Amino acid sequence: MNFNDNQKEAINFYKGCCNVIASAGSGKTGVLVNRIVNLINEYNVKPQNILAVTFSKKAKDNISNRLEKLIPFQYQSVYVETFHSLGYKIIKMFENVNYDLLTYDWKKTQILNSINKNKYGSDIENISDIIQYISIRKNNLLNPNESNAKFKLDTDNNYLYEEYEKEKDTENVIDYDDMLTKAYEILKDNPDALKYCQNQFQFVLVDEVQDINKAQYEIIKLICQTNKNLFIVGDFLQNIFEWRGSSNKFIIDFKNDWKNTKIINLTTNYRSTNDIVIFANHFAKSIPESQIEDYKESDAFKPDLKKPEWKLYENEFDEADKIAIKINELISSETYSYKDIASLARTNAQLQNFETSFFNAHIPYQIVDGQSFVEKKENKIVLSYLRLSDNINDDEAFEYIYNKPNRWLGKAFSDEVKSLANRNHISLYCAMFKIDRRNWKFKKGIDEICTVINSLKEKEFKTVKQQIHYIRDKLDIDKYIMSDINEDNDTDKIENLNSLEHFASKYKNTKEFLDYMDSLGKQKSTITDCVQLMTIHKAKGLEYPVVFLIGLNEGTLPHYRNENINEEMRLAYVAITRAENELYCSSTKSLYGKTMEISSFKNMMFDDAKPNKKKRK
Repeated sequence: MNFNDNQKEAINFYKGCCNVIASAGSGKTGVLVNRIVNLINEYNVKPQNILAVTFSKKAKDNISNRLEKLIPFQYQSVYVETFHSLGYKIIKMFENVNYDLLTYDWKKTQILNSINKNKYGSDIENISDIIQYISIRKNNLLNPNESNAKFKLDTDNNYLYEEYEKEKDTENVIDYDDMLTKAYEILKDNPDALKYCQNQFQFVLVDEVQDINKAQYEIIKLICQTNKNLFIVGDFLQNIFEWRGSSNKFIIDFKNDWKNTKIINLTTNYRSTNDIVIFANHFAKSIPESQIEDYKESDAFKPDLKKPEWKLYENEFDEADKIAIKINELISSETYSYKDIASLARTNAQLQNFETSFFNAHIPYQIVDGQSFVEKKENKIVLSYLRLSDNINDDEAFEYIYNKPNRWLGKAFSDEVKSLANRNHISLYCAMFKIDRRNWKFKKGIDEICTVINSLKEKEFKTVKQQIHYIRDKLDIDKYIMSDINEDNDTDKIENLNSLEHFASKYKNTKEFLDYMDSLGKQKSTITDCVQLMTIHKAKGLEYPVVFLIGLNEGTLPHYRNENINEEMRLAYVAITRAENELYCSSTKSLYGKTMEISSFKNMMFDDAKPNKKKRK
């Protein structure tokens, strides 16, 4: 592999501290991996004395796979870890406690609701906010009752945080964040543990530094404080996880924390064409981090091909349908395959219309690291009520919703209903009416289900949208789903329901709507040649010849829930820099039936003040 001068300088860096500021598409992972190889082959560093730490398991596996190809007999001795796997290894080595792992948010929900019931007599309504409050404070090394200028105390939340920690200690349980905080405490308070790690990890390399949090950074600082051989790689323009505690200040302030730091800028973009690089540079000027002294504009290795385009569509249906047409045109030209194309959105809910449009246009697609909107729990609840109202013999639908929202109809109820159904050869819904209803909890739950199903069957609804609205309103579904956190921690639940409801406005007949949903749900692409549908967050680290960036509207991108406009700009920058050859951006005049404004980002991207083109290096 050929490297440019800056890449070679980074690869050949030996001892000391080095900050590699790597812009999008500049080959940063290749540089990091080859520096490891160089340390071993050229400087005789023992593989077991090298630690490479990265942000995600996916990135960890990528580094390991590359090392295996380059140093097949030595790569297994190199420590390649995520921050959490590193922390967990430190805990297991130096703590004489066998902890159980609390890795799912629904388990956290159980503990927190139990604490809240003991004090206030009820479950927590904003459970996702509480979980995030605790996680962010822990990742910033703030114990209960501690605060700083950025993270103020909230009395009620802090009580839950404090009791949550006590409960975990009692049960010898640690959560995902504890893998960091406990590892930090061990290194800080146990001189033997710190000395061991410093002797073991004499050369430390950290990837994606812009996405790390305080706990992660402090762990690395402790390990490297003696040897001071720390090599970091990242791009402060690509920090998109500040909402969960990460900060790009650690890469920005790195030279202040570590004396005599060598700064190397990787600026040559090997991914995107010159047109797209110029476009990305122009938008980057609006991002505050581009004013930092160490920022350097990217230059393109590839020549011009096609300037990025923007279009305004009537609504989200029109947007999805027209993009489907454009994709078929690209495929017909035989320039691209389906797998070369990605559609990126700020939220999962926006992808719903693309599923339906692509399905109708016979375009194979894949939802990257996610579920089809038909399978999402919030939508599945509503659809199951509709299915049961359409056919009371639909046992699958009944089993899914009989206790959603919670009606205190637990396993005893379910077992009795199934037994009655089997003995009488009737559906579960019909068997429900034969159960002993003297138990007031059973009676109340049965009456609620019956009321909703009868209303859906008997009331005159003009559209399926009105039926869905009735279900949401009557059962307070929105409140229920926002208090029921799953391991995906999907915060787009309400938007997913809004999207489903608006889509249902096309249908007057429930059966037709459900038949279409069933067909869509069975659309499981088993082939690799598929258009990729994903959120921008999921697209981090990926690249595609053709990218459609959809939903450039105020309230969507930038998103109304994120008050940090700078992070939203960085997110848009990440989306732009996923494109290799062609980039298509779009906005809509309306969304979910509401009038929308074009995103303020659109003018930052497409105004006339274009910089001069740079020559290809």
